[in-house]
Amino acid sequence: MLKNFLSDNYRLNLMVVDDHPLYVEGLTLALARLTPTEHIQAFTNGIDALEWVLSGKRVDLILLDLNLPDQDGISFLQQIRKRKLPIPIVILSASEDPADVHASLVAGASGFISKASSSAQLIASINEALSGNPCVPDFYQPSANIANSLTDDLNITPRQLEVLKLLASGMPNKRICTTLGLTEHTVKSHLKALFSALEVHNRTECVNVAARLGLI
Repeated sequence: MLKNFLSDNYRLNLMVVDDHPLYVEGLTLALARLTPTEHIQAFTNGIDALEWVLSGKRVDLILLDLNLPDQDGISFLQQIRKRKLPIPIVILSASEDPADVHASLVAGASGFISKASSSAQLIASINEALSGNPCVPDFYQPSANIANSLTDDLNITPRQLEVLKLLASGMPNKRICTTLGLTEHTVKSHLKALFSALEVHNRTECVNVAARLGLI
């Protein structure tokens, strides 16, 4: 069972980055009403938001708009990921273009939520993201072309993708070795490369991120 972060026993520090004041105000009020939130910090630009994050303040999750006045959301996301900060970042956008979802996930977003989502959908998606699980809108259906593009972007080889798919099926290393005719050392090397490409630390995270990206 997933840990329910949105419970009375866990109070969140959330950040909202969006340049539409009325939307931010409404979202902040909704989050404060619907979640056990300790603090919600809102910013209308990426520079101030990044400065706040880098100051060492506790941030449990960032809700980020794709279109900011000083930089696009993808750029902000890449700056956070470049610094290896383990903060879940969920894109909150009016866009329903699968290419925007794809670009966000490749850049390291923990998920993508449509601004047309209901309050219940928003809260459910936040909890999924905090739990490390895929959080993508229904309109995003990764195609073979998207998967191929992702493997190129992430430098994942065809053999590593085979290992990934067997890993996702629940196979232990020894069965993967037998199935693919590889040595255990080679399988471990492929897994290490996959963990690095997907920026994860264990098998469960690897499968979850791969599923979110549409690789499996």
